[in-house]
Amino acid sequence: MNLKAAAVSWAAAMLMDGAMCGQALAWGQEGHAVIAEIAQHRLSQNAYEVIEQLLRAHLQLKPPATVSLASIASWADDYRAEGHKETSNWHFVDIPLASRPGDASAGTTAYDPARDCKDDGTFGTCLMKALPAEEKILANPKKSDEERWKALAIVIHLVGDLSQPLHCVERLDNNQGDQGGNTLTVTFNVSRPKPDGSTYRDLTTFHAVWDSSLILFKYYNWGKVALDIETDVIPHLAPLPAADQTPEKWLAACHAIAEDAYRALPKGTSIKADNPRAVILDQAYFDKFSPVAIQQLALSGLHLAAVLNETLAVDK
Repeated sequence: MNLKAAAVSWAAAMLMDGAMCGQALAWGQEGHAVIAEIAQHRLSQNAYEVIEQLLRAHLQLKPPATVSLASIASWADDYRAEGHKETSNWHFVDIPLASRPGDASAGTTAYDPARDCKDDGTFGTCLMKALPAEEKILANPKKSDEERWKALAIVIHLVGDLSQPLHCVERLDNNQGDQGGNTLTVTFNVSRPKPDGSTYRDLTTFHAVWDSSLILFKYYNWGKVALDIETDVIPHLAPLPAADQTPEKWLAACHAIAEDAYRALPKGTSIKADNPRAVILDQAYFDKFSPVAIQQLALSGLHLAAVLNETLAVDK
């Protein structure tokens, strides 16, 4: 059910919580905000009430103040950056890439927990183990409000990460990895969609293209992204059977898109390219994958609502 009261704006909520600063390293802050906003519109009554109580307790607010989930959607990135390196690996799953750039015939690698989700004593486990562990904390009313608030913020963020294709892949070559596209510098010179038509340029990483560029080359603010998704994307999504509504299925779909994203790179693209050898992404790449990124945000918002409603169900 929809929320009964309007949430405070994302910017205002950011000012209320001084911990939310720094750079988001998954979907950009815009993407995570969109996902959280979509989910917030679909919270059950019980999930809404528990979440409001946890947010008010953390921010020391009294009713009727309400807080947008978008305000904490990137908190987990800041938490990691502030010295909690044991959460570093929580944000991704390194499923090896099967395809090569420019190779349309390659297949897709399946997720193997023993290979792709190993525990690391310094940097923690992968997303597929971290997410259910945080859901368990969030669901437990015997935990303190602060423990559950932190788990809520992490769950919101990790469900978002689970839809970002370059958080579901690692390209390997001679035992060297590309850190989900972070070692590959790319550049582009594309036009924003009409009626804007302005030139959008950047020099960034392949990972950051999927974090932000595929969204920002079309939009100037995340609120417009969320509005367009609500009106133009979600109503046209085909309903998925219950068997497909699992993190494992979401991960498989995420990785399949990552394979496509790499296949569309120019043939011969290496796993590393610095500034002088930046790979050029053309208009066709943006025209093809911008709608894919937007749909991933839509699906992730629906996934997050389902996770929060199930985790905070009345009978738990």
